[in-house]
Amino acid sequence: MTIHSEEDITWFDSIEDVKPEYTPIKAWSVLQFFTLRGKSSKLIKDNLDPIEGLYYLLFSPQENRYYKKPYRGYDIDTLYFYRQTLNFSGEDLAVENLRRYVADGNIWLLFNADQIKDTQSLLARVWSANLTTEGKLDYRIYIQLLKENIDYEDYQSYSKSHIGYRTVCNQFQIRIDELWTKARTVKK
Repeated sequence: MTIHSEEDITWFDSIEDVKPEYTPIKAWSVLQFFTLRGKSSKLIKDNLDPIEGLYYLLFSPQENRYYKKPYRGYDIDTLYFYRQTLNFSGEDLAVENLRRYVADGNIWLLFNADQIKDTQSLLARVWSANLTTEGKLDYRIYIQLLKENIDYEDYQSYSKSHIGYRTVCNQFQIRIDELWTKARTVKK
């Protein structure tokens, strides 16, 4: 393991250098920074909490380095919806950069053993709450389901008076049902 450090900055030459302490997971959605609260299994916005003690690697293509950074614990309205709230002004360069880095494919989440165990437990819990068979939800499908469910919930709360409301709600439900069908075929 090759760890470089200067003042408060830590970086690695390779993703493999973080093992075995961490398991790197490529981030493709900012929803991966969140977990379901407690023993809940319902995929709604109010059940989401930032993963505690989470670190991530930021890849810098110019320097060919992986910088280790702590996740600041932004809430779902700030990081995912990027919506102004009482606690968030609606503008934050650090949030914008993190969202951009995830979109560019330059972020790897660093899960420790406890975080992996918690995530596996969560996937089994969500599976058993929604399906009668034994199994565990695939992580990628879980993130897609989470996205569709919270987008659907958000649409319902902000768009009731819009033309085509029922049609859009039906489209959300169709996509959610398709993901559950896909989950049954990919069952782990």
